[in-house]
Amino acid sequence: MTNPIAPIVVNGINNSAPGGYQDQSFTYVYDVTLTANQVLQGQVLSLYTYADFLLCAIVITVQTGLFSVRFTDGQGYYLSNVLIDSYNLVGTPSDPFALLPPILYPAGGKIGIDITEGSGATNVIEIALVGMNRYRTK
Repeated sequence: MTNPIAPIVVNGINNSAPGGYQDQSFTYVYDVTLTANQVLQGQVLSLYTYADFLLCAIVITVQTGLFSVRFTDGQGYYLSNVLIDSYNLVGTPSDPFALLPPILYPAGGKIGIDITEGSGATNVIEIALVGMNRYRTK
C-alpha cells in the first residue's frame, strides 16, 4: 500500500501528474479558536494563485475539545451531507485521514469550511490540509 501524501519517489512510483504538470507536496493550515458552542459557517481558506491544489488528506494537529467540521470542493459542493465529528477524522502526520480519490482545487480557488464547537468550552483548533501543489510545466 502506498502513502497517498508522501512524495511519489518515496512510494517508488512514477509521477502521477498528467502530462505538462508537476506535483510537489504542500500543506495548507486552518487555525481557529472557537468559544463554547460557537458555529462558524462559510469560512474560506484561499489557495495560492500559482498552482492547483490536490487535497489528499486531513490531519487535526491541535484540538482542545470536540468539534464538527465540513468542507467544500472547488465548486462549492459539500464533501459530506452533515458536519463530521472530529473524533471520526482521526489521523496523525504519519498516518493521516486520507481522502480517496483526492480532490482537485483550481489555482486561486477556495476551500470552504463549516465548523461547530462541540465541547462547551473554548476550543483551539488547527487542521492541516495535506496534499500537492500541481504546477503547470508547459
